[in-house]
Amino acid sequence: MNTAEMLRDTVLENEWHPVCIAGELNDKPLSVTVLGERVAVFRTKRGVHALRDLCVHRGAMLSKGWVEGETLVCPYHGWKYEGNGACVCIPAQSKEDKIPARARAEQYRCMEKYGLVWVCIGEPSAPLPDFEEFENPGYRPLPCGPYQVKAAGTRVIENFTDFAHLMFVHGGLLGHPDYAELPDFKVYKEKDRVYTGDVPIFQPVAHSGSEAKEGTTYVYVKEVFRPLAARLSKRDAATGQTLWILLTVLPVTEKECTVYMAVSRNYGFDVDDRQFIEFQNTVFEQDAWIIETQKPELLPLDLQAELNHKADVLSVAYRRWLIELGVKIGTA
Repeated sequence: MNTAEMLRDTVLENEWHPVCIAGELNDKPLSVTVLGERVAVFRTKRGVHALRDLCVHRGAMLSKGWVEGETLVCPYHGWKYEGNGACVCIPAQSKEDKIPARARAEQYRCMEKYGLVWVCIGEPSAPLPDFEEFENPGYRPLPCGPYQVKAAGTRVIENFTDFAHLMFVHGGLLGHPDYAELPDFKVYKEKDRVYTGDVPIFQPVAHSGSEAKEGTTYVYVKEVFRPLAARLSKRDAATGQTLWILLTVLPVTEKECTVYMAVSRNYGFDVDDRQFIEFQNTVFEQDAWIIETQKPELLPLDLQAELNHKADVLSVAYRRWLIELGVKIGTA
């Protein structure tokens, strides 16, 4: 993806954004782009850290360096930065010389949750919620992705809130055109989220590990809990077997993003985990191509700009919430 200049959005700057799968951040630093800002992410024994990907000395990318003990080493002149951004070693000067106070990299908040590493380049407006199904190993949480999408992150989240496309974009897999009529369902709004009540959807192919031999009805509940983060549960109405999916978006530019997911379950533990990951890969590939064709590219917050239908009630609630929050990036 192409990087861009820093994107200004006082709401999204203070949000947590996913930057990589936690298990893929090992002994080497990574370079990620958050709202157009280049960030170096690295792991030490003390945990995960994030610094602006820029050495204050001569502007080299810190992510091109290496981790040494509790420090990230600049590859140009060997300056060593701790996780808090302080430079603790300048090899070219005497050990007796004091390191200048200005010799520090900008530190960003960084944390590990749901099997992902998250970065906030501002001051976090709210903590990430505790979702047991994505943190308790008993539910076998599995990170999926990343998926590079040439579309606004808001479009990706809105697609995740949509029910009516399941029978067509995912026809034969998550839905069937013969069962396209949706029941009336309720949407609820709280300060930090919008979510649905139960929505039954017929699915022609049961999930791996399901007791159902053919298609079955799954009861969905969908929720958007941060501007660019959502989750759903799919419960087999007959057995209670449940699949949970979390989807969250890293905004790279206004019209490009990286999508991460996690899935968990309370059944089918004898099934190869890879089958669940590959299923999500297939589903998101089906979603991505159509999201990338949508016009306008930015999500219209003017509810008169597009024709809304009663099936779009969660989408409309999401757009209204974005207006209330004041989100600018990815909206029109």
